[in-house]
Amino acid sequence: MSGASGIEPHSPSEGSSIMKIEILYFDGCPHHRPAVEQVKEALRQEGLNAELVEINVTGAARAQELKFLGSPTIRVNGQDIEPAARSSTSFGLMCRTYMDGGRQTGVPPLKLIREALRNAAGNGQGDEICCAERPARSTSETAPRRSLLMVSAVAAAIAASLCCILPILAAITGLGAIAAGAAFEKWRPYLLGVTGLLLAAGLIFAWRDRKRSCAPGSLCAAKPISRWNWITLGLAAVLAVGLAAFPYYSGAVARMALGAPSPARSAGAGHVSQAAFQIPDLDCPACAVSLSSALRKLPGVLDVSSDVDAHRAVVTYDPTALNARALEDVIAGAGFHPSLEPRS
Repeated sequence: MSGASGIEPHSPSEGSSIMKIEILYFDGCPHHRPAVEQVKEALRQEGLNAELVEINVTGAARAQELKFLGSPTIRVNGQDIEPAARSSTSFGLMCRTYMDGGRQTGVPPLKLIREALRNAAGNGQGDEICCAERPARSTSETAPRRSLLMVSAVAAAIAASLCCILPILAAITGLGAIAAGAAFEKWRPYLLGVTGLLLAAGLIFAWRDRKRSCAPGSLCAAKPISRWNWITLGLAAVLAVGLAAFPYYSGAVARMALGAPSPARSAGAGHVSQAAFQIPDLDCPACAVSLSSALRKLPGVLDVSSDVDAHRAVVTYDPTALNARALEDVIAGAGFHPSLEPRS
């Protein structure tokens, strides 16, 4: 048996009686030499002679060209010793592991090599897979699950913040009541919990796949998660957290979306009144900004001051143009439940 480097893997020509075994590896692989010795031992036990060729895979392009499933890869007459790996397309410079008695190992099991040799020599009992354990899921198989979890987390975060998103949309479009989002307020703690669980699950899957790609599962090495996948996962996580926290900065967003409030209008001397309203469901900064914006558009309204913490709004208006009851009706029409405070 002789060793060689850089020889293309191929099946023996028709009629050839010499079995050819190729061991593909890359420099620095700790399991290369033990795999060679394992092949030699399998040949000795089977009483077979073979041409042994060692192929050093020197780069990613070469790995694709040789359909390299990881180091060490062993092919007998051009066939991978693991039948289940022969249809894999996970090519690249990575370590490869095999299942041996229920545990992962970097050196192909002797039984697996001997079975491949017997099959190649015509003495096998069919394509029996000696290591019948089911291979671990590859990262490509779990990628859709990760994506679904992260998309679901973003959706749950949006739902958790609808209490402050809907008022802005209603104020911009004029469709729906400004207070329509208040119905989602009671569900917010639960939706935030769902968001957190989905985010954690997505990141756990990603971390598990990263660990698997560092020590690939048997049958063939899994492709590691790409940098862009990590960036996408990170952006999805940041988006979900940002949406979940939206109520805390919704007032600033509402002011940007609706424009800065116009300066307080002036009325003729003696034609100024104020009406104060208790609004128990005014509990979101976006709601307060949106309601103030809607009230300022009314003819006769001079200024509006709202306080979310106190659930209160004070409207300065021209009594010759409208009255407090009309203002109360407008606030109620926006979906709130105001009560006019008695004048002191």
